[in-house]
Amino acid sequence: MMQLCASQQMNDIPFIFQNTKIRVFSIEEALYHVYHYWRESAEDFCSTTISTWVTDIGHPDLSKKIATIKEEVSFSKRLLAFLNIIEYFDESDLANIKPDLLAWENRVEWERLKDRADGLVSRGQPAKALPLYQQALSYKENATLLNNIAITYIQIGNHTQGIKLLARAHILEPDNKNVRMHYAEALILANDYKLASQILPVSDEPDTLFLYGLMAYQQGDYPTAYEWLKKANDDPTFRISRKISEIFMKMNQPDKALTSLNTSDPTYHERMSEIYASCGHAKMPEAIDHIKKAIIQDQNSVSQKGQALWTKLAKYYRLDFDWTRAAEAIENALSVSSAPSASTILEHARIKKGQGRMRDYRASLGDMLRHVKDAYRQGVQ
Repeated sequence: MMQLCASQQMNDIPFIFQNTKIRVFSIEEALYHVYHYWRESAEDFCSTTISTWVTDIGHPDLSKKIATIKEEVSFSKRLLAFLNIIEYFDESDLANIKPDLLAWENRVEWERLKDRADGLVSRGQPAKALPLYQQALSYKENATLLNNIAITYIQIGNHTQGIKLLARAHILEPDNKNVRMHYAEALILANDYKLASQILPVSDEPDTLFLYGLMAYQQGDYPTAYEWLKKANDDPTFRISRKISEIFMKMNQPDKALTSLNTSDPTYHERMSEIYASCGHAKMPEAIDHIKKAIIQDQNSVSQKGQALWTKLAKYYRLDFDWTRAAEAIENALSVSSAPSASTILEHARIKKGQGRMRDYRASLGDMLRHVKDAYRQGVQ
């Protein structure tokens, strides 16, 4: 059907689309371009630049419509509204692009939500990441996303849900090595050694050797665990050296535990402090010195865990009977967040008790009880 053009006269002012570099001289040409190259035109069709151009070629009324369209949150709605600013396309034309448009928009939104959630997890905020992962899951389910959500659940303590999601991810992509290894590790930590053995491949790769070592460690066979981990000499994430250090602690060999840690490990000072603290009162000054270094190091890191570190420092001062410094450290721990952890609340109570402040001690215990109740309610929702 013949249609009247909105552009009633020729003009010599072109609009150049950024990605395609195509020049158009009328609103109809712009609509035709956006219709056929809507992915490439995503940055152009509602921009201030095109609004100005539309005004310059004699259509201030259409420019106002474009400004209104920009306020629409949904990309697909913005695009369809733009294509409808004049009667250029009929309904069948627009219906033809809707399926591809919605699928593309969903994929973009899925990637945006996943990237944001991945970033939160990398910064040590798994609880904040979980709602974003769940939103992404409503757009598309695949093994990678299920794997990431499972890890997030495990990090916040919900191992059962994490294992369920990893099992589903493994069914979807049985050859996905990343999923397989995470699934096997989760099963080992849940003491399901039989299924974990079926999932784990026979391989000399460091990740596989580590998991066999972890399985022996979980079962209390520390010499065998050590033998497995010695073979897994590739340790870019430091988890092998950390686990070997834990093995020596289980075998009552703290000196070897200390020397097993990698000085490049971001958790080096924190772990050194834990080993020294386990040696009793005589080594508490060394424990305090290392946890102070860990706090300084943490202040310059992206994934901060200041509350936990300050709480450990408070604990070590308490065990060293330095009540003044213990109280200062626990106050620092409490100031890090408006929602202190159960361990921080408990340490606060212990310090109050040690100071003889029994009323404050009982109040802190009441705070901890409320914290436990709130955590339980969140867990059963």
